[in-house]
Amino acid sequence: MHFKSLGYYILKLLTWPMQLFPLKFHYLISDVLYVLIYRIVKYRINVVRTNLTNSFPDKNLSELKEIEKAFYHGFSDMFIETLYFTHINICKHNKRLKLINVENLTNPISQGRNVIVVAGHFGNWEFMQLFAKKIETNKYFIYKKLNNKAFDRFYSDLRSRAAKPLEMKETARVLLSKSNHPFTAYFISDQRPVPEEIKHWVTFMNQETPVLLGTEKIAKKTNAVVVYLEVKKIKRGYHQATFTTLCESASKTATHEITDRFFEMLEQSINKSPDQYFWTHKRWKYKSEMFTN
Repeated sequence: MHFKSLGYYILKLLTWPMQLFPLKFHYLISDVLYVLIYRIVKYRINVVRTNLTNSFPDKNLSELKEIEKAFYHGFSDMFIETLYFTHINICKHNKRLKLINVENLTNPISQGRNVIVVAGHFGNWEFMQLFAKKIETNKYFIYKKLNNKAFDRFYSDLRSRAAKPLEMKETARVLLSKSNHPFTAYFISDQRPVPEEIKHWVTFMNQETPVLLGTEKIAKKTNAVVVYLEVKKIKRGYHQATFTTLCESASKTATHEITDRFFEMLEQSINKSPDQYFWTHKRWKYKSEMFTN
C-alpha cells in the first residue's frame, strides 16, 4: 500500500471543484496561467529558446517566437486539462479523443500478442485515459518517479485510470515475468538518460542526442509488436491519437532499429506541429565529447 501524504490530499481537495464547471471555463484560467508563466515568471524561457533555436536552425526569429508563444499556451492548457481529468467521468468525455488506425493496436492485442506503445513528450498524453478502458488486456503505463511525493502519487492515481502505473526501474522485472500473460505497455521513450546509462546517440531535431535503450530491450525480449503513438491537439480540448506500427516482431529487428525509428517518427510529428513538443526540458544537456577519453 502506497503512503498518501498531506500534500496529496490537498491537491485532491483543490482540484475536486473543477468537475463542477465545463472545460471551456477552465480554459479562461489557462489564459491567465499563460500570461503568468510566460509573460511574468518566464518559466524556463532560456531553455525553451535554446532548444527551439538549435532544433530549427532554418527558422527565423519571428517564426521561432510564434512557436514559443503557442507552446506556452498549450503548456498552460495541458496543465489545466490534466487537473480537470482527475475527477471527471471518462465515458462522458471520450468524444474529445479521435482515434486513427487504432486497429494497429487492437489487432495484435486480439491475437494475444504483447504490445509496446511508444510515444514522446508530444501533445497531452493524459488524453489516453479517454479510450484506454476499451482495451481488454493487461495495461501498464511506464513512468519515472517524481521527487515530490504528493505530485508523484497524484499523477500515479490519475494515470491508473488508463493503465496500471509501473515505475521505470521495475519495468523489466515486471513485464518479463508476464511473458505468459499478454500485456500492453505505454512508454514515453524520449527521456534523457543519466550519464551512466548512455550507450547510444541519435541525431534528433538537428542535435546529437543520447537516448534510452530500455524500451527496445524489453520489446525484443518479449517479442512485442511495437506501435508508435502520436497524441496531437486538433483544437482546444480535442486531441487525435494516431497508431502506427513501428515493427511487427521486435525480436527480429536489428540492434537500435526500434530506437532509431522511434526518434525518426517523433521528429516527423514535431516538425508538423512544433509547438506541441515539451520544450522546457533540458533534453540536450549532454554532448558526446563529454564522454570521450
